[in-house]
Amino acid sequence: MKNLDNTLQEVLSKFKSKQKKVINERFGLNGDQRTLQAIGDDLGVTRERIRQIESSCIKKIRDDIKERFGDFIKEAVDSLEDCGGVCKDKEFIQKIKERNDLEESNHIDNKIRFIFLIAKKPLFQKETKEVYDFWYKNKKAKDKLFSYLKKVINFFKKTDKDKILNNKVYKEKFDEPYFKNYVSISKKFDKNVFGDFGLKEWPEIEPKVIRDKAYLVLKKKQQPLHFSKIANQIGEMGIASNPAHVQTVHNELIKDNRFVLVGRGIYGLKEHGYEGGTVKEVIEKILDNQGPLHSEEVVKLVNQKKILKENTILLNLQNKDNFKRLDDGRYHIKEA
Repeated sequence: MKNLDNTLQEVLSKFKSKQKKVINERFGLNGDQRTLQAIGDDLGVTRERIRQIESSCIKKIRDDIKERFGDFIKEAVDSLEDCGGVCKDKEFIQKIKERNDLEESNHIDNKIRFIFLIAKKPLFQKETKEVYDFWYKNKKAKDKLFSYLKKVINFFKKTDKDKILNNKVYKEKFDEPYFKNYVSISKKFDKNVFGDFGLKEWPEIEPKVIRDKAYLVLKKKQQPLHFSKIANQIGEMGIASNPAHVQTVHNELIKDNRFVLVGRGIYGLKEHGYEGGTVKEVIEKILDNQGPLHSEEVVKLVNQKKILKENTILLNLQNKDNFKRLDDGRYHIKEA
């Protein structure tokens, strides 16, 4: 279909200038698509009149389009089988251009869409709140898509996020060859800057506020960081176009219980095992759970919960009002 442009010009040659203007601008054959209102304003008529002209023109050329582009249309419909009967608009148009070795010409994508839309083959689903524009072979293929997406969304909502983000368990659950194609049509899914795939509503995928961006930094780094470092990393890791304001990051971390102050200005994630509270409280909790311990064991365990200098921990441990040293050198909680 190398002569697509010439064939289209022949089809449209039967129209008067006003009709050509409406068709060209409504479908973007010579530029961007324009609204009924915008074209009506140019021609000094109502948007309803433009709609009537458009509808009349489409009826006049539908059979001609089907006849002249019959093989091209059939090949496009058949090609949808390769991707499960449905395909996202931009990917589908690109595929059609490659398969037909179409030469790049002005607004070729819009011209291809025009042919299919007039012929009503393949079928087209306009963008909604749930999905992007896509083409589909028949109603059965469209129904299968929405049924499949519902199943995938439910799985992602009910499955532990870490298993999805870290272990990619969805690949075992949905091993169909069309998975990637199907979910690309849904607006519910996306990838973050690290390539992790999941629901857009997850802060790990699409962090919208500073605290979510800080959370993603610590999630990826897998270690506590000073709040100023977190602010810089938000920009350096590509989570935002620029580093966040340092004081804003500090203020947000303080208010969010996902974060734990584990050292002077240093924050870690509670889900990584870090704990809040004073040094004394952390030591008490460890000894209460573990029983009497030697000082080096206490230091090691405390530093799994907080980031502190050894002397700071030992000074707290040697406070006789709170802890006692047993005969064998171990320390335990002093009874009230």
